[in-house]
Order: sequence, then C-alpha cells, then structure tokens
Amino acid sequence: MKQQLEDLFTQAIDQLKADSIIPPEHEVRLMFERTRQKEHGDFATNVAMTLTKAIGKNPRDIAQLIVAAIPSNALITETNIAGPGFINVFLAQDARYEVLNTIFVEKDAYGLAPENSKRKIMVEFVSANPTGPLHVGHGRGAAYGDALARVLSAAGNTVEREYYVNDAGRQMDILACSVWLRYLQANELSLTFPSNAYQGDYIVEMGADLKIQHGNEYCIDESKIDKISEHLAASIQGADEETTKSAYEKSIDQLITLAKTELGEGGFTIFFRRAIDSILADIKDDLSGFGVDYDTWFSEKSLFDNGKIMAAIEQLKQSDHLYEKAGAWWFRSTAFGDEKDRVVVRDNGQPTYFASDIAYHKDKVDRGFDECINIWGSDHHGYIPRVKASMQALGLDENKLNVLLVQFAVLYRSGEKIKMSTRSGKFVTLRELREEVGVDAARFFYAQRKSEQHMDFDLDLAKSQSNDNPVYYVQYAHARICSIFRQASERSIVVENLSAADFSLLNGEHESKLLSLLQRFPELVETAAKNYEPHQLNYYLRDLATAFHSYYNSTKFLDSDQPQREAMLALCSAVKQVLVNGLTIIGVSAPEKM
Repeated sequence: MKQQLEDLFTQAIDQLKADSIIPPEHEVRLMFERTRQKEHGDFATNVAMTLTKAIGKNPRDIAQLIVAAIPSNALITETNIAGPGFINVFLAQDARYEVLNTIFVEKDAYGLAPENSKRKIMVEFVSANPTGPLHVGHGRGAAYGDALARVLSAAGNTVEREYYVNDAGRQMDILACSVWLRYLQANELSLTFPSNAYQGDYIVEMGADLKIQHGNEYCIDESKIDKISEHLAASIQGADEETTKSAYEKSIDQLITLAKTELGEGGFTIFFRRAIDSILADIKDDLSGFGVDYDTWFSEKSLFDNGKIMAAIEQLKQSDHLYEKAGAWWFRSTAFGDEKDRVVVRDNGQPTYFASDIAYHKDKVDRGFDECINIWGSDHHGYIPRVKASMQALGLDENKLNVLLVQFAVLYRSGEKIKMSTRSGKFVTLRELREEVGVDAARFFYAQRKSEQHMDFDLDLAKSQSNDNPVYYVQYAHARICSIFRQASERSIVVENLSAADFSLLNGEHESKLLSLLQRFPELVETAAKNYEPHQLNYYLRDLATAFHSYYNSTKFLDSDQPQREAMLALCSAVKQVLVNGLTIIGVSAPEKM
C-alpha cells in the first residue's frame, strides 16, 4: 500500500521535473507517515515543504502542483492540503481490503522482505565471560540480541549470530585457580578461600568432582598457600581501600603462579578445561533453552593460536600507532578522539584484553560483513571510542561497527527489589528466571523497551494471567481466535476458502481499525529493523491484540448470516496470522489454548 502511494507520488514528482517546475537534478525525499486521526486520511507527506527552497514557492502552492500531477488511479479517493503544506491522502475502501488477500497468499511470509535481499550483518551479543552461569542481567542482552537478529532477518538481511568466548587471559586463570582451591578443600586441606576468587556453588561442585576423579594427585603442601594468605593479611593491616584492593589482586596472582608452578602446564590445564568446558556447556544449554542459538562461538584463544593478535600489534607498530613507555606498548587512541592512550602489551610482554579486541574486530571486518553489531552492557560505553579508534588505525571502516548498549534489568518480587552480587555468587540465574516465569514471558518482558532504557522486571506480573500482563494479553488474542474456529467446527460451520469472502461487508469501526493495523505490519518490521528497535513489535502486537479483544467483545461471529460471518472469520484469520508472524519475529510462541 505504502509502496503504491510512493510510486504514484514519484510519478507526479517526475512530471514536475519534466515540466521544469522542480530542478531535474534535485533529489526529492519522499516520505509517508500513517495519520493518527481519521479526519486526516490514511497517509500524510511533508514533501511539499521540503521543496520550498528548490522551487522558491509557498509549500501549499507546491502541494497543489504535486496533487494535480498525480496520475489518475483507483487507489486514492481524496487528497487535501493541511497546515503549512502537508498532503493528506484518503484511500479507497477497496484498497483497505487488499491486505486480506495479501495475507492469505503470503501467510507466514507476510510482513517479511525477500530473504537475503539486503545486507550481511553480524550480531554479537551476550558474550559473557565463561566464569559462571548466566544471570538475569545477561538475559536482557540475550532477548534483545536475538529479537534484533530476528527482525533484521525479517527485513531481508542475512544475519549471523555470534558469541565471543573470552577463554584466554587473567580471568580464566582466576577461574581455574578457584576450582583448584575448592578441589584442595574437597581434599580436606584447611585454607581460606580468597574473597576475590570466583564464588558460587558451581565452583565447589567442580572441585568436588575433580577430587573424585583425581583423588589427592594435585594437592600441595598447604603451608605454601598459608604463606600467601599471611602476606595478604599483613599487607592489608590498617591499609587504605586502594592499597587493600591492590593487595588482594597481588594475592590472587600469586596463587595463580603457585598453581601453575606446582601443577605444571598439564595439571593446570586439567582445572582450566574442567572449568571452562563445564561452564560453556551450561551457557550453551541455557541460551538454547531460552530460544537463542548461535551460528558461531568465536574463541578469543584462537586469536592467540593463529597469530592474529600479534599480527594486528605489528601492523599498528609499523604504522606508528603504538609507542613504548615503561616497558609497555601503548596505542595512540587520543589521536582518534579517545580520552587517553591505552595499553596494548603489558610490561611483562602479555597482550591486554584490548589487544584481543583489536584483532577480533579486524577479523570481523575481514570476514566480509557489511555491518558488525556489538550488543554491550551500558557499563561498556566508554570502551566504544578506543575500539573504533583501533579500527581507524588499522585502515578499517569504523562505521561498519555499530555498538548498541543494554541496561541491566532489576528484578522485583512482591514489590521488593531482589538484591544481587555476581562476585559473591548471589544472583538469580537466567535458568531460574525462565523456569519461574517461562521463556515467553521472559523474552517478551525483556524486549518490550528500548535497550538503553532502564527496566524493572516484575516477576509477579510476568506470571499473572491478566490483561495487565502484556505477553498473556497478546497470546490470549491468538488463543481466542483459535477458540472461534474450534467452536465453528463443533457447530459444523464451514470455514474453508475464506479468501473468497465478501470483504466489503467489513465496514464497521472495529473492522476498519483492524484492517489498518494489518496494513501497518510490513512497514513496522522495516522500521524496527532500520532503527534497531525490536520492541516496536511488542507495542504493535499489544495494539493489535487490544483492537481484536474490543472486536471480540462486541461481535457474535458465528451467529451472523453466512456472508457476514465468512467476512468476519476471514478478518479473524488474518489477525491470527499476523499475531503468529509478529510473535515469531520476537521469539515468542502463539498458543492455541490458554
């Protein structure tokens, strides 16, 4: 519908160019918006106001010229010029019914652009360090990232989902060391577990499992650990907060060094692999249960193994974007607008996390994506300039990287905020959330706001079967339509070939509202993808459900005469199809009974 309008107005613009009213070389931006009020028609455009400077005429006069140049057609019944020069367009009633034929023909494909007809896009999201179970904060990133990937795909893009696995570096060493210390405790060695090691029952369980597998093979003289603990205690005696924090960091590094020395590479690898393999398998299973599956699990360690990190560092050195200071190598990120330069290689010769990210983003671009979308927590906002700076320094197009930020969600139960701490191991896991409220409710609630907006997640509301629960309300609309058709079957009412119904009988206020909403769906999918806002689908589905519930409450579908009944059932069938299509895009099911 919108495309047909654009074609007609484009012809009018072309005619005005041919008549030298509009300069032939002038690029005209033609945009239509659906009107909010019935008296303003179905669509409106401000194109006349955008041409004032190019033509040198009053925009209302320009609007008159455009309207006069529109080719004769059956689509438009009326146009009027409003305000400073808006052109309001009223569509023929028959044009409103065309959407039903389109839905009956396209079915599951209605609203979707041709597959793989646009760009190749990578969406990298969640990418939480494999140091423990995913928590509810990761859940919002997962729901948003997957919904975004789905809506981008629905808009015709080729989309790949990627999880960047941080399986290298200091945090992984702390994780392996934490498991080893729990293993020692399982072997009844008395030691104080460091407060800055990884907590949580899952670490205790892995330590106990390794004790069963290996007995005391990897135990050491506990006095060696005691010396580190004693040194830590002495260091923090009466020390200020900064000194205390530094002492704890040094202590955990000493424990890692001790573990690697005492266990050897093979022994330490046993604890490392047990930790990361177990946690990563749990993350994959958890996300899959949440309806999120990835095309690629990209290993950070692979960038070390294949030399891509060192190659990127060498390229930056050769182009004089790195300099050496105090034994470390620094990236000149201030030259690209960053607030300060960043360390790429530490004074001990080890690359930083930033070095891995430089190589990783180069690898993304090298794989031929037109756009690379990173979905990060809002606390990573300051990281964006340095990553984009590194891309520029490597001669890459930094505009291919688009970073979208996600605020964490705050859980409430019985009106009370649930307190969580990741480091202490006290948090609600994503698995616990989806088991409590269900995958559909969790995904719908997570994705119903802009990603950068704060979100309060009401557990009680998500579990309720009431009209205040948005996902229940939308799914109930679908279930109600299914119930209508079950009742029709029970009463031996034939509902086949509804596409042949007399749609002109659908002229009531509720029916006009539904037809208008059905027409909007393809445009909304395109807009949601363009703006990276899958939550627009949530709002649309609620609007469509609201319109249908009002229609349902005011209509006796099966008691009308046959022509009217068939037309109404055709409309119900179309609404049902669009509810399914919309829910599918955001990864939520459409139950037939509730």
